[in-house]
This record gives sequence, C-alpha cells and structure tokens, in this order.
Amino acid sequence: MKKILFLLVAVGAMFTSCNPMEDIYNELDKVENPIVGSAEYTLQDDDYTEMGLSYTSFDTEDQAKEEIPGFLETLYPFWGNGSQALVTYNLYKSNSIKSTDAYEVTDQDYQDLGFSYGNFDSPDDMEDFLVYKFPDAVRGDMVDLTYKYYSGGSTSELTNNFVLLEGWEMVREFSVEEYNDMEQSYPNFSNEDVAENNISIYLKTLYPYASSGDRIVTMYELYVSGAPNEMELIPFVYDGSNWNAISSVIESVLQFGHDGSTWVPDNTIKYALLRSDYDYMSAQLANEPGFEGPASSMGNYGNFDRREGNANYWSLEMIEQALISLLDNMDPNAEEGQKYIMTYDIYNGTNTTEDMSMIKTDGVWQRNI
Repeated sequence: MKKILFLLVAVGAMFTSCNPMEDIYNELDKVENPIVGSAEYTLQDDDYTEMGLSYTSFDTEDQAKEEIPGFLETLYPFWGNGSQALVTYNLYKSNSIKSTDAYEVTDQDYQDLGFSYGNFDSPDDMEDFLVYKFPDAVRGDMVDLTYKYYSGGSTSELTNNFVLLEGWEMVREFSVEEYNDMEQSYPNFSNEDVAENNISIYLKTLYPYASSGDRIVTMYELYVSGAPNEMELIPFVYDGSNWNAISSVIESVLQFGHDGSTWVPDNTIKYALLRSDYDYMSAQLANEPGFEGPASSMGNYGNFDRREGNANYWSLEMIEQALISLLDNMDPNAEEGQKYIMTYDIYNGTNTTEDMSMIKTDGVWQRNI
C-alpha cells in the first residue's frame, strides 16, 4: 500500500511542482524499499565523455572506482540498497618505458637469496631477484641486468633487459641482421604498424615450437624524423597459430553494489546452492547437537525446512552455521572481506527461496547483517 500511495504522490507532484523529476527523486530517496536491480553494462565511448574523460579508457583501476559510481547513479536513478552492477570498462595499461637502470648482480646478492653456487639457473631466478632488489618498481621500469647463468654444464655472464609489466619480463631485442630479416634497410622501424606486423611474422620463425599462451615482450627502435630515435615495447602472446600484439587498452570488469546511499566497489559473489551442496551440509552437521533431524531432512529433500514449530525447522542462525561449513569447503582461501549472497531453497508450506548475505571477517565466515 505504501508504494501505491507513493506513486500517487509522485504523479501529483508532476502537476504541482516546477521541477517534477527532482521531486520524484527526492521522494524516492525516502522509500523504505527501493528498487533492487541487477545489471551488466559495458561502457560506451560517449559514457567516458559524460564522465569528463579525454580518452575512452581509465588510467587506473582506482580512477574507474572513483568515476563509475556517479555514472551509475545517473544510469539507474531508481535503484537502491542491495542493487548490483557488473561494469566492463577500458583500462589503459601503458607498455612504454618509464625509467631505465643498470645493475650487476654481486656475489653477496646470490648469497642473500640462497644461490649457493653464485649463479642463476632458471628463467624464474632473475625475476625473483628483481622483485627482491627493486621492491618499489612500477610498471614501465626497466633494468639492464648483468648476471651469471648456469646452463649445459657451464656458467656464462649475460646481460639482458628486464621490464616490469604484468611482472618482471625479459625483453627480446633485435640485431642489425634481424632488422634486415624483417625487411628493414636500417636497424629500426619508421612506422609502428609495420613494426607490429613484421615482428609478429618474424617471431614465428624464431619460435616454431611455441605453445598457445606463450608471451614475449619485444623492444625495437623507432625512427623519429628530426629527433632522437625512441625505443618502443610490444608484448606479444601466441594463440596457437599467430603471435598477436597485446594492446595497451584492455577490457576490465568491476562490480559495484548500492549500500543504500551510493554505489561502491563490491566483491559480492551471488551463488545459488546446488543439490550437492545440501548433501555436503547434511553430512557435515548430521552429528551436531540440535542439527540431527534438520540435517537429515535437508539431505532428503534438498532444502531447509522453514516451518516454525516443525521438528526439522531451520532457524536463520542454524542456516548460517550450515552456510559457514559450505563456504569453508567452497572457498577456503577467500580474502578478508569477501562477500557472498547465498540463495538457498526452503519449504515453508510451499517451495521457494531465501537469500543470506555472508562475509569473511577476521578469517571466519559470518552473516553480513
């Protein structure tokens, strides 16, 4: 009845107010049970402009978390507490070189990291060393690393560039001869598109036995008329047939939830229980005092009996205990603050469902009230 009465008030406002839509929004803010919606939305080019951005991408995830909530308020003005939106957006992840450094691994460095033979002997060793030695490095930092490497029964001193992108990655550079192999008269490229195309073809000859998912970061020299040449990075990934350049702009996804006042980044996972989940919880609680009958009933019927006064009645506190046991098994390594909305089957005279919000706090699952 409240909602019907509100609609009448809102309609009346349209005829009496000089700004009817503003009045409607103000009245909606007072509604005790606002619309709870759920949507998946991909930002369009015009949406970035509406948010005041110069490009059709965000520079960082934090920027997306800051700007998207206001956009969602405009997109879903009538939605309130409990609403969710899964937003796909463009994230710019620069592949440019931010800074360069040079370092030669010392005998003490090898000792500090437990390399008792005074050398590295696997590709991961150099990455582990760089994480240790440059803990404050940021994306785009490059290190020209000189190190000792054991392979095939002998130790050699090598020097390679490593750049921090998705992690520390060795950079594949090209010799004068290789530029010639890629049909360049000089040891550089004068066009970025040509560089991307020719390098992708050349990588197939360099790595004929590559596996799908293999990744290589290449660096080439770009000719700039009237200015010093630039060094450019292009990461490539192999799809099983071709080497494909990885764009600086990637699609990323963030989930937002409405907390009753505004949209906030939200990690809530919605999960509907399966028949096997009821079997698992029944087995876990079958011998727990006070759960014997309800657990047996749940195992038989695949639901929670919510008829008060019934011998197999499940209170909310009991359901919480059952869901804790299930989440401990489903997601034992969940991070602190992870949320779930668990949808489970009940019988209260008819077959229907209920939801319970759960959150991991101080390392344990509990109801999120």
